[in-house]
Amino acid sequence: MEKNKTRIEIIDAAMELFANKGYHETTMSDVVEASNTSKGTVYYYFDNKQELFETMINDVISRLYNSFERIAEKDCSVKEKLKKMMEVHANFYKKNYKLAFSIFMEGKKIDADCKEEIWRWHKKFNSLVENVMKDGVEEGLLKDKNLKLMSFSFLGLTNSFGPSVFEGDYDVNELVDYTIELFLQGVGRGNEG
Repeated sequence: MEKNKTRIEIIDAAMELFANKGYHETTMSDVVEASNTSKGTVYYYFDNKQELFETMINDVISRLYNSFERIAEKDCSVKEKLKKMMEVHANFYKKNYKLAFSIFMEGKKIDADCKEEIWRWHKKFNSLVENVMKDGVEEGLLKDKNLKLMSFSFLGLTNSFGPSVFEGDYDVNELVDYTIELFLQGVGRGNEG
């Protein structure tokens, strides 16, 4: 248990550094200092900065996915689930905008295995949201259309929150309310004609 706690502390320290300093300016010595560990401890868990960066990306995506998964399992309406998922994503950007920007800017530096892992996460998110969409069709909220494309569209809308939050133009609740209504105008059953 202690080993996992130390690993998480190193990742969290690296997350803060990558967000504030960027990938290139962050050194492994910075990570050692920020995580209050030793050089040997950091290198025990991570061979190099690239591996640490890629592990951090995977960890961030995992946390976001786990939040989506908990929402999908809630006993509430599909509209509420979709809205909560949007809120989680928008609040993630608001809380971690520097990190998200750093990942976006530094993303080309990740290796093929990490890109493949990100693609697997992408598919997991789509599958999870697609299942929620299926429940929405059964609930009578959503049109019985291509669920995969509806899921892609929904996640595309949530991914677009980044720039809005980066620029500080919108309150998260305002952004989520507007976006969920816009989405439901397009795919909601009340809009068939």
